[in-house]
Amino acid sequence: MNIKEIDGASFNAFASKHILKNFFQSAEYGELMKNSDFSVMFIGAYKNDEICAGSLILYKTIGPNIKYGYAPRGFLVDYYDTSLLKEFTKKVKDYFFAKGFAFIKINPEITYSILDFDDKSKTINARNKELIDTLKSIGYVKLKDNLYFESVLPKYTPVISYGDYDLSCVSDEMKENIMLCERKGIRLVLGNEDDLETFYGFVKHKKNKTFAYYKHFYDKFNKSDKVDLVMVEINYELYAKFLQKEFVYHSSLNDEANRLFESNPGDIDAYNNKMESDRVMEEIKADIFHANKRMQENVMKEYIGGAFIVRHEGRVTIVITGQDNNYSDIDVKEFMFYKIIEMYKNANYKFIDLYGITADYTDNNPYKKLNEFKLRFKPVVYEYIGEFDLIVNKAFHQLLWSTNKIQKEFYKPTIKRN
Repeated sequence: MNIKEIDGASFNAFASKHILKNFFQSAEYGELMKNSDFSVMFIGAYKNDEICAGSLILYKTIGPNIKYGYAPRGFLVDYYDTSLLKEFTKKVKDYFFAKGFAFIKINPEITYSILDFDDKSKTINARNKELIDTLKSIGYVKLKDNLYFESVLPKYTPVISYGDYDLSCVSDEMKENIMLCERKGIRLVLGNEDDLETFYGFVKHKKNKTFAYYKHFYDKFNKSDKVDLVMVEINYELYAKFLQKEFVYHSSLNDEANRLFESNPGDIDAYNNKMESDRVMEEIKADIFHANKRMQENVMKEYIGGAFIVRHEGRVTIVITGQDNNYSDIDVKEFMFYKIIEMYKNANYKFIDLYGITADYTDNNPYKKLNEFKLRFKPVVYEYIGEFDLIVNKAFHQLLWSTNKIQKEFYKPTIKRN
């Protein structure tokens, strides 16, 4: 076996046929990361002039002429062929030792367990548990398992397999809310590059990513027709008509609530009903005012949410979403996820990746709402085997560790539980 550096097109041709294919291991992702402080190379391992393993390697210098590498979602190799894995690992270590690398980080998309949040349990894949020991035995250092999002990429991922999935599995309340949103003039539309700035306004507070990052992301994957910018649009004319009907309906309820309270001001239930009815009326009035104001400004339609989506080899990944939370009676996020799941199911994709939750079953989980939201769509939650560092040069690795370079590069603030 020998390791060669190959071009992006050759790598994509190999990767597209590999069982572990994913968009992080693609020429497009490599092009994106060139704009994010990384240098990029693609390697192929050849036996008898045929490629048998490979990887996108992102790398940077973080010490005195010392580099580290990162293979996002792991090397594309048959991890169950132990002799191949050992030989490939040795060749990779030799190849990158000569290039001044200290280590290469991997986080393979190989399932360690399937989580059940109903009974707070997990079903462990025994074969893949053994694989962790195999990796350790040939020079990979298993890093600490994270509970939240401490690793580079999510360790726990909710995935819907479209083959046997039916959206009727969601709650009746959700289905009613989706129909109600449609009556309010809400719909899903495909955006384009011109809508990126609007989309960025919905997500800029979520991650430490610039507008330029999302523009590069869109541009690189759009060249291969692998990206969608999906937007949630509100039609103010339809919304205003809906609100007027709601105003008439709730006005009669409010009149009755006030009459009952005035007839018996000492009744706490009557008082609470009146206050709640007054609150609803104020929200409806505010929403009517906003809708009318936008129409007076000649804005008949407007985006109120968006999702950045990658389509790769039959799999859809919802990378990030965001929304305007200033609409009191519209659950933009719920509508968006429901319609996105429906849209790609109808387009005959195989899987949709809802992209990342946490493994904390407790009520103190700071991401409890995120978990609960995504679990409402009844995905299967996979736990991957985690992050490993393949130590290429022990002396270099120890130097980077002792000088705090590694900690600084990968440090993420600890989320404190309540």
